Amino acid sequence: INMLWKAVLPVLAAVLAVGLGGIVGGFQDIDVNDRGARNMLNFAVVQHNLRSNDAFLSQVAEVVSVRKQVVAGIKYIITARMGKSECRKNNVDQECPISQDPVKLYQCKFTVWSRPWMREIQLLSQECE
Repeated sequence: INMLWKAVLPVLAAVLAVGLGGIVGGFQDIDVNDRGARNMLNFAVVQHNLRSNDAFLSQVAEVVSVRKQVVAGIKYIITARMGKSECRKNNVDQECPISQDPVKLYQCKFTVWSRPWMREIQLLSQECE
C-alpha cells in the first residue's frame, strides 16, 4: 500500500494544481479590475508617458486583458487601448479626458514585473501600435 501512495500522491497533487489555478508557474488570466493589476497598469502608463516624445499625456481608454505569472515576483502582461488626452505633460493637475474617436486610439501591451515585498516594479517592455 505504501508503494501505491508514492505513485498516486504526485498525480493527485498535479491534478489539484491544474484544477485550482492553472499550471504552476504558467500565465493565468485575471480580472481587469484586480487591484495589483490596476497598480501595475498605472505604473506602466506613467512610464509610457515619460518615455514618449509626445507633448500630450496618453491615458487608458479600455483594458483589454490582464495575465499574471508568479516568477520570483509577479509578472503582469496587460493589454490596453490607449488614447491621447487634451492635457500637456507639464500640466497634469487637471482632469484630462481622452479622445473617444476610435481612429485615434492605439493598443499597447505592457509587461511589468513586481516584487511587492521589496517595493520593486519594472516595466520590462511596452509594445504599442
